[in-house]
Amino acid sequence: MDLRKRGVPACAAALCALALTLGASAPKPDSIALLRDAMAAPAHVSYIGEVQTMRIGKKQSEAAVYRVYHRAPNLTRRWYLAPQDLYGDSIVSRGRITYSVDIKRKRIVVTHDNASDDQVTEDDNFGLLASNYRALAEPSESIAGRRTDVIALVNKYTGQTTMRVWIDRATKLLLQKEQFAPDGSLVTEMRYSTIQFTKTIPNQLFAIPSHLQSVKGPDPGEPSQDYTRIVKAAGFQARSPKYLPDGFFAVAGDVMDVHGIRTLHLLYSDGIRTVSLFENARGAAVDLSAYKATKITIEHHDAEYVVDGPTTLLTWSEQHLHFALVGELDRAELQRIAVSVVP
Repeated sequence: MDLRKRGVPACAAALCALALTLGASAPKPDSIALLRDAMAAPAHVSYIGEVQTMRIGKKQSEAAVYRVYHRAPNLTRRWYLAPQDLYGDSIVSRGRITYSVDIKRKRIVVTHDNASDDQVTEDDNFGLLASNYRALAEPSESIAGRRTDVIALVNKYTGQTTMRVWIDRATKLLLQKEQFAPDGSLVTEMRYSTIQFTKTIPNQLFAIPSHLQSVKGPDPGEPSQDYTRIVKAAGFQARSPKYLPDGFFAVAGDVMDVHGIRTLHLLYSDGIRTVSLFENARGAAVDLSAYKATKITIEHHDAEYVVDGPTTLLTWSEQHLHFALVGELDRAELQRIAVSVVP
């Protein structure tokens, strides 16, 4: 499967944004209230703005600029201005249904997810985040001409800043977000260059074009924490890792069809970073054809890995099963997880 289409970076970005919901015991009570308000802001704040995003890889970077229209509580349109190959395309979100309008291919891809990298997404797993990160207030800065409160999210185990967020002081909306690699380098950035708060956004901005072909996108199924049911639904003898990095726990899973192949997906998180394990009994869980993969060996098994910005992808096969790990960790850490899947 295509890593970008599956939405793993999107999933990662959503869980990263959860960092706004709570800090560890160090923050002052006012900071905790601010983070909670930031999580809820898109549900009651309407606005129009222009957003710049950047994903920084080891060999190349990807930048995008889009115009965003958001009418609370859950209508959003993102119209792409750059790069050139995305110009004119848009993403319309109505609650959890997302319509990706591809002008050049004359189609609309419909998926059931929340395609937001410029908003704070809700999640109930506050305790996991609180146990792994400290939220530290930093000096206030101005973003898009507005005063913001700045918070750094520091991993308790590594002492490294994993994310930094800028929250509008008046509306509590997230205006800038940065994520950092384990070595401290910047890997993703989202920033509003302009923003206007208004409730007068016409309905037609959220209309879905009727003259384009509608295509059903990847269906990840309904995530669940009932692992016994999930593994049974996979239809094969599934495996799970015996080792996870400090702070990571299983948070959800689902069974999906990837190019007609029934695939089990297990999701692990430390409250910000994520790791996904895909496995099936018939074929590769992730399509690496769009990437330049590097061949390695894991306990005498052939494997391949790809580094794409903050995300590392590792695939291998053993005992008649095919595995793929995708996560915001370095290759060495993913290899340790991989070795523990089939000890």
